[in-house]
Amino acid sequence: MSEVGGRVRDMESTTTRRLAEQAARLDVRVESLRGIVSGSTVETLMSASDADLLDCTAEAIEVLRLAEAPVSAGIGEIARRSESTLPDPLARRLGEKSAASLIATRTRMPRAEAARFAQLGLSLTPREGLTGEILPPFFARVADTLADGAIGATAARTIVATLEHVEPHATLDDLEILEKALVHGASEQWSAQTLRDVCVEVQDRFDSDADLEARERASHERRFARETVRADGGSDWHLRSDAEGSPYIRAAIDMLIAPRRQPRFSDEDSAEPADDATADKRTMDQRRADAFRTLAQMALRSDDGELGGVDTTVVIHVTEAVATGDVQAEEEESREPDSAWIEGTEVAISGKTARRLAQNAEFVRLTVDFNGQPLRLGRTKRFFNRPQRRAMAARDGGCIWPDCDAPPRRCDAAHITPWSAGGPTDIDNGALLCHFHHRRFDEDGWLLQFIDGIPWFTPPPHVDSTRTPRQGGNRRRLAQQARRS
Repeated sequence: MSEVGGRVRDMESTTTRRLAEQAARLDVRVESLRGIVSGSTVETLMSASDADLLDCTAEAIEVLRLAEAPVSAGIGEIARRSESTLPDPLARRLGEKSAASLIATRTRMPRAEAARFAQLGLSLTPREGLTGEILPPFFARVADTLADGAIGATAARTIVATLEHVEPHATLDDLEILEKALVHGASEQWSAQTLRDVCVEVQDRFDSDADLEARERASHERRFARETVRADGGSDWHLRSDAEGSPYIRAAIDMLIAPRRQPRFSDEDSAEPADDATADKRTMDQRRADAFRTLAQMALRSDDGELGGVDTTVVIHVTEAVATGDVQAEEEESREPDSAWIEGTEVAISGKTARRLAQNAEFVRLTVDFNGQPLRLGRTKRFFNRPQRRAMAARDGGCIWPDCDAPPRRCDAAHITPWSAGGPTDIDNGALLCHFHHRRFDEDGWLLQFIDGIPWFTPPPHVDSTRTPRQGGNRRRLAQQARRS
């Protein structure tokens, strides 16, 4: 056994031992919880006294918190074995982009949550010393308190993020004192909100001596815009801007939500009061939301439909009846869900809304049949053209790889049967795959076939020795199938 291989095995053995200890501790608490709640949980809780209800709920929360330690450690170890610097990363070997994607596929945990656990697990994993010995985690007190269930993963992430933030400006003694104080407060005294407030204050105190330019760079790096699509087809947007960008955004929003000037009358008796029915009753938050939408529409209308090589056109999908306004046919089609929808959402819109939106310059209407199959689109000899890509976007809704949610604009139009093997450049022989999964499909030996319009992927033997087919994406079709079954 090589020296490096021995070190890796020692680290893996240490991680496995820690996981076993945490799992055993969790088993004890689960058995304790079972002793409190017997029979039907709902019926037991409904008949429990206030004190018993509070005790039982507190015990369940403690079990949940205790379970986060082995989850964090396990996902962290998977993330370590999936690091891109390794010769054969675990996640890529199994056809996934990252440890988070692998966990999401195998356990149905949301990918973002898996990524947070992976980051925490890596921060609290044992370290390898300069001479190869296994050292405790850098923030060992946080790791031990998490393993004991005294704090949960959210509190641990908050503390670790704070310690990592102040580390460049603090001495080792500072870090040790600070870690001890934050762990004690989080486990004994503070609420989750108090912990966050204290951590922000700590970071501000250490940042006060930092160079202004460094603070500006850090603020710039922390910027983000995040979209979460709701079940009704709308989106929740979370935006963080740096100090330089905020004035532009604020000025643009203020320009659109500012009250419009009304004519003034020198004779107040001649001024008629505003009609209450026409008064703007929107809240300020609603006005800001409408302003963001207006800014997006203005940006699209000022461009020719392509920006930086990316198609900026919003595509609206409609059936023949909805497109033509055939009322009788539309009523018949309305028995089938999703007679019209906007690309990138999973929720049907009314025919009236579809026809109104299709009149706008930034929308392109794509007509489909009852089953959502695109109509009247051409074919090419070698490369898929834009109409064909739009047809596949209508059919596939994005990357069709299992559990991948990449939208159409980030996907390649891939040949199911390769062109070099005689496969035609036809939408029936095409599918949307994101760049990563397109490469996995071409290089790793996956097979793809559509059955009743649903994509099924057969993995290669090195990913799954049983080669059990996995159902692909196409969430719209899956939703339609579920409603019809």
